Amino acid sequence: MSISQALSNATSGLGAASRQAGLVSQNIANALTPGYARRDISLAERTVAGAGAGVRVAGVDRATSPALTAERRAADGPAARDEAASAAAARISSLFGGPEDASSLVSRFSAFDRALRDLANQPANAAAQRVTVASAKQAVSAINTLSASLQTIRAEADRSIAADVARVNASLARIEALNTQIERASSASRDASALLDERDREIDVVNRAIPVRTLARENGKVDLITLEGAPLLAGQARQLSFTARPIITADQTFANGALSGLSVDGVDITPGAAARGPAGGSIAGHFAVRDKIAVEASGDLDAFAADLIDRFAAPGLDPTAAPGAPGLFTDAGAARADPFVAGLAGRLRLNAAVDPDQGGEPYRLRDGLYATVSGPAGSNALLVDLVGALDAPQAAAFSDGRLLSAVDAAGAVVALRGAARAAFEGDAAGSAAFRDALAEAELGETGVDTDAELQQLLLVEQAYAANARVIEVAGRLIDQLTEL
Repeated sequence: MSISQALSNATSGLGAASRQAGLVSQNIANALTPGYARRDISLAERTVAGAGAGVRVAGVDRATSPALTAERRAADGPAARDEAASAAAARISSLFGGPEDASSLVSRFSAFDRALRDLANQPANAAAQRVTVASAKQAVSAINTLSASLQTIRAEADRSIAADVARVNASLARIEALNTQIERASSASRDASALLDERDREIDVVNRAIPVRTLARENGKVDLITLEGAPLLAGQARQLSFTARPIITADQTFANGALSGLSVDGVDITPGAAARGPAGGSIAGHFAVRDKIAVEASGDLDAFAADLIDRFAAPGLDPTAAPGAPGLFTDAGAARADPFVAGLAGRLRLNAAVDPDQGGEPYRLRDGLYATVSGPAGSNALLVDLVGALDAPQAAAFSDGRLLSAVDAAGAVVALRGAARAAFEGDAAGSAAFRDALAEAELGETGVDTDAELQQLLLVEQAYAANARVIEVAGRLIDQLTEL
């Protein structure tokens, strides 16, 4: 080997080592950057006039694991859906509360039950009459508040869908632009690793909202389709369409056309309703909250309100009431319709006849809702019957045929929400654990191991020192030759 060949080899080695050192440093600096894929230098023999002339950097290899990435993305969708559903179920369960919560549904009706029983034992006590009316109003208020809160949760889910749709549309547009940049970089033989990292992050944003599959195209570009086959990016980004409502009422549903569905380029992909609607993803989770989870809770609460109205409107219970007249509890002041209209719990009211705030008289609890004058102070016959109405075992729509008292029915409604919360939390924990395990495996294949990178840096330093030594020796030889 000639001195010039040695210099050429060593110089190329120094350049390669310098490039490797820079890349290792970049890997270490981005070890904790989400979505960063490890880079490695690809070296090849350099030739000049058919003879070896050292090494050259053939390119930058970006660590990938297509199979693990696909599996992790497949797990991302169910995890995002279950997370949204679990959070809503937990919130709903907390709103209904438990026996230990003084403002819970069970506690309010237990307080009304105790007050009515106390009044039956002292029917002439005006203070006890007022306490009973007040406790009944508090129980009604608890139901009204729960009903309003459930509709608020539905409206928030509706807004969350709109926010996710906006993010997906923005990410799809960004992926389309990145496809173009990656194609140009590939055509010019430039390193596109940073662009690929960014595109993968945007694909993950889309995938968490609507699970997708990637289809490779020419020059590094990709298309995206949902798992159900709806194209979201086919050369050009498709626009998702959704219209949020500022306020949602109990009678408004997707089924009756009052609430928006989800579509892409005019094709309906509403989760749970359309054949091509995604089964996973945060959007599917929010749709489940808006159209199922909160609706079921609202329906159970409406059924409880209907059961309560019916108990105190039974024929013959109040001798002063005409047939069909509303009882102690009403549907916005009137007798309830059969079947009742959704949102009954929000319309539940205490009969104005006993409410002093509405011009009523508390003594009518004792003498009859439609009594015009006060009756015998010591008579408790109606009060005993009202207590019996509370205690009467009745089957409500939510009780699966079980015969329950009013207080037990309140407990059953609360228990249903607790059971739903436990089920959704179990699903969320399982899907999150599976996703995290796959994410960890993917990171092991594509992420940065700082220990390994530091070891690589030592090797690079050794290679740099060896090439520098060759140049030093070649320099001395040239000096000696020039001195001859």
